[in-house]
Amino acid sequence: MMDAESQKTSAAARRPLRVGIVGAGLMGRWHAHAAKQAGGQIVAIADRNLDAATRLAGACGGRDAYADITELLRRVSCDLIHICTPLETHEQIAGIAIEAGKHVLIEKPAAPDAAGTQRLIQLAASRGVLICPVHQFVFQRGVIKARRLLGRIGRVLHLDAAFCTAGGAGRQERELDSIVAEILPHPLSLAQAFLPGGMVPDSWLRIRPQAGEFRAMTEAGGVTVSVMISLQARPTQSTVKIFGASGTIHLDLFHGYAFIEPGAVSKERKILRPFDLAVRRGVAASVNLGRRAFMREPAYPGLTGLVAELYEAARTGGRSPVSAEAMLNVARIRDLLMQGETHNGRAAVSHP
Repeated sequence: MMDAESQKTSAAARRPLRVGIVGAGLMGRWHAHAAKQAGGQIVAIADRNLDAATRLAGACGGRDAYADITELLRRVSCDLIHICTPLETHEQIAGIAIEAGKHVLIEKPAAPDAAGTQRLIQLAASRGVLICPVHQFVFQRGVIKARRLLGRIGRVLHLDAAFCTAGGAGRQERELDSIVAEILPHPLSLAQAFLPGGMVPDSWLRIRPQAGEFRAMTEAGGVTVSVMISLQARPTQSTVKIFGASGTIHLDLFHGYAFIEPGAVSKERKILRPFDLAVRRGVAASVNLGRRAFMREPAYPGLTGLVAELYEAARTGGRSPVSAEAMLNVARIRDLLMQGETHNGRAAVSHP
């Protein structure tokens, strides 16, 4: 028979997590979708545009809407706050939520720089709450599958990440590198997932040929890593290739699937490779599309998985799905790679 304390803990673990969402734009809407899919109970929306907050609150079943997080926290009881506002507001909003004893899930980057990220991590630790950045690609089924497939490609030699986005269309040139900086946590968090030791090294060769164009290379444990972020290259894509001595893993992050290309060498294999690759990609993409339709996952694959893991940790007293060490590692390397003037050509960058 459970004692009173155990019964209380068990009851808390069973009840839906009460969540608030701050930011009612595009990402706020997708976080609301993920929260519902993960079993959360959305209790309120906050946005400085109260009309937007009211619309999203209505779409979530007529929940309460407020103009800011302070009012939300004063009026509504909740366990966790999703922060989906512009980057420059993250630290302030997260600080208010954490001070109020709420767990927080923050769109990436969690703060404008590593110092701000560390302040939030320390504050969360002092208040005994969870903090988690939205590094959702790591929680995709495709990435999880790719990690299982690593043992089948032999010695891992190289990881190539390519992110080509139309997010810079119509923006001023001075804004383009800010977009690059907001994308950068994605390839860095993926490198953490696949590199030996699980941390991104702090010595890189970086090339920034023009605004909105970013290339970087590093090496860890004998595995080289290259990252390309381009606001001009087309078609738009988010892909990772992991090259091994016995094969290559292909990851499509937009869609959330992965497949393995065997490394057998023969004349016939060379002739048939384009057709074999097309078939493998087609099968993986089709199965993935069907699964996503069944799972009601129309966009941002991996987000619901991340949210579900965070909710479970919050209910049971577990750890954040993204550790404080990993969160700070990504923030530090992002600072390192974006330091200095834009369009500065080639540079070797490292922490002292």
